[in-house]
Amino acid sequence: MTSCYHCQEQVPEQCTLTVTVNGHEKAVCCAGCQAVANVILQGGFDNYYKFRQNAAEKPIDQSTLGDDNRYLAFDSASVQQEFVSINQNQQYSADISIQGMHCAACAWLIEKYLSKQAGVSSIRVNLTNARAEVVWDNTSIQLSEIFNAIHAIGYTPSPFKISQIETEYQQINKSYQKQLAVAGLFTMQVMMLAFALYFDVIEASFEYFFRWISLLLSAPVVFYSGLPLLTSAYRAISKKSINMDVPVVFAIYSTFIASAYATFTNSGEVYFESATMFVFLLLTSRYLEHLVKTKAAITSANLLKLLPLVAFKKTSAGIETVHANELAVGDTIQVKPGEQVPADGRLLSNTCTVEEAQLTGESLPISKQQGDLILAGSLVHNQIIVIEVETVYLNTRLAQIAKHQERVNQSKSPLANLADRMAKQATVSVLFLSIATFVGWQLLGENGLWYAVAVLVATCPCALSLALPTAISAASNALKIQGVLVRESHALEQADKLSAIAFDKTGTLTTGCFSRCKVYVRPDIKQNLLLKIVAAAEKASNHPLATGFSDINTNDIQLDSVTTLAHQGLQVKFQGEEYLIGSKSLFNRYSQQAEQTKWPNVQIYIFNQTGCIGAIEVEDQLKPTSIECMKTLDTKNVILSGDHSSLVDKAAKKLNIDFYKGLSPEEKQCKLQQLQDLYGSVAMVGDGVNDSIVLATADISIAMDDGAELSKYKADVILLNSQPIGVVKLIHMSQRLNRILKQNFIWAIGYNALALPLAVFGILTPWMAVIGMSASSLIVVSNSMRLLKK
Repeated sequence: MTSCYHCQEQVPEQCTLTVTVNGHEKAVCCAGCQAVANVILQGGFDNYYKFRQNAAEKPIDQSTLGDDNRYLAFDSASVQQEFVSINQNQQYSADISIQGMHCAACAWLIEKYLSKQAGVSSIRVNLTNARAEVVWDNTSIQLSEIFNAIHAIGYTPSPFKISQIETEYQQINKSYQKQLAVAGLFTMQVMMLAFALYFDVIEASFEYFFRWISLLLSAPVVFYSGLPLLTSAYRAISKKSINMDVPVVFAIYSTFIASAYATFTNSGEVYFESATMFVFLLLTSRYLEHLVKTKAAITSANLLKLLPLVAFKKTSAGIETVHANELAVGDTIQVKPGEQVPADGRLLSNTCTVEEAQLTGESLPISKQQGDLILAGSLVHNQIIVIEVETVYLNTRLAQIAKHQERVNQSKSPLANLADRMAKQATVSVLFLSIATFVGWQLLGENGLWYAVAVLVATCPCALSLALPTAISAASNALKIQGVLVRESHALEQADKLSAIAFDKTGTLTTGCFSRCKVYVRPDIKQNLLLKIVAAAEKASNHPLATGFSDINTNDIQLDSVTTLAHQGLQVKFQGEEYLIGSKSLFNRYSQQAEQTKWPNVQIYIFNQTGCIGAIEVEDQLKPTSIECMKTLDTKNVILSGDHSSLVDKAAKKLNIDFYKGLSPEEKQCKLQQLQDLYGSVAMVGDGVNDSIVLATADISIAMDDGAELSKYKADVILLNSQPIGVVKLIHMSQRLNRILKQNFIWAIGYNALALPLAVFGILTPWMAVIGMSASSLIVVSNSMRLLKK
């Protein structure tokens, strides 16, 4: 088959659309591709197709959008104040996120096309972060027109909203860059002077002059570039504590002060180059660590950027454009294809398809039916939909996920606290060792200061203190992308030590949606009519089993009454005749003992005045990943269910695991404690709200996300896509995490053990110690960030 000239997808056989390229007709697969390709070709940008490295994304067909005013809302001053700035020349500027860029040809096309738009002063596209910085004259062109221009060539623009966390990191970033620039510039000058001082070929007057110049040049490095280190150490000491910056600061400033004293008195040796090099190399190391940690922190902060700035609210007067945070519960909003949903709500339209990859880790589009929950941040496909708002802005599920993710990044597990205590004890030990080294070399008639400085720097426990928090942060962020939200970091550390896992059945391993397997009817009874009576009764009572009869049309029958019988079933009247529809307990009450073995796997029994006239066997459907989960897990797996029916037996048989049914919450708790006595560490996977007692007893508690507020869950881990395979992902990540942690601790402790004797005996010079310590920290951080990769 022919491939589309624009998106490279196959062209449907019935499609006859084409575009003209150098006089030749090229086939395209849809009107959207045709429209975009024509804009590119007619604008003289056909080089895009020659040099692109990847096929373009298939654009949305404009004919499905109704009108071309989708971006008009961004011309509003109240909306622009969040992401648009105005300079002294009254030029407007904004950062725009652009979806669909894949290669340098994409960036080239956007820059060239926008630069031809009247009123656009400048345009810079960054392919790495998929953003464009645009400056324009608002009297000549509106922001909506710029957005429409980007959309016309096949890309999806949206305002880039910088989060508070990202703002703070950017400020720190700029500060680091300024301090590094000063440190780098002056350190080079001091090093050149030091090189001359190393050789006794210059006159004494020049040597004295060079020392003073070195003092003046090193002062900005030590007191400006080294200020973050000094401030950190001061704060620790003022709180009567010691952190890893204390020995480093002591090394830097003792070196500088000793060299300054030698300069003032014109005696001894000076080591200004060592002090400046310490600062420069340490700052470089900290800056690189900062860049790596920023990536993990911004991953969770960027979740809130999925919330659009504007919403299209339906009113009696028509569609009104409002700021997203002005929406209220009960409002009705309209969302177009290619747009993200601004609030949690119920679907009023018949059906739709949405993408929830950022929310649940589900990469494939999900089909939704009328009444289903649509989450804020979901990307709408195919058609315009209408939603009734249930939760708004910072209370949305998306905001809760971001909040819990940030909580994990900031929290400390018992192992993390242990690592901190070890680092503090190591720091104190380093200080005492450096003093002992100084005294020892002084007694031997040597200048002990430089040996002590080498000990201080070489054995600073920076790598030890970074080993765990960076790994935990990276692992939790990686799991969030896969649809597993970690609320308590200890679960990440301990999941690979699980010996047994207990699962609830309904809603955990099964969908809670039932289907009919077999129908038994007495010969004198009409099966179709009986099924309609049962279906109508189940639907009228809103019983969960009603899903097993959703395919039966009950519009042509009218029940006289439906009454619920506690713990037994339903009493139904139809055309004056009474029916009883219920469970095994109802059967036991109204049937003879001999009849009870007739249908062993039946869940629904139907009676009339003549006795039992029928029975129905239903099945609770397993979730798509339940069988895969059980096959993959190496743990002892059991079902702890409150369900009394044979549905538990069926599910357990399919999954090939043991089961206990008919358990109360207290009995579940008791059974879990028995499992802990038998197997050791046990996890419980269930309903985060209703199974709170047994979840609290488990070593690790895991909840399925059933749509309740995340704050209600009493669980360490929440599976956002409600699939059991998330348990496997958690355990696999825990295994990777603990391997990385072991590597980090072995490296950090091993390096210090090796560097210490070398520094004490003078083999490791101060500048070598700085390089070694910096490299050690960077190795640990880089190793931890491998967890972000799949």
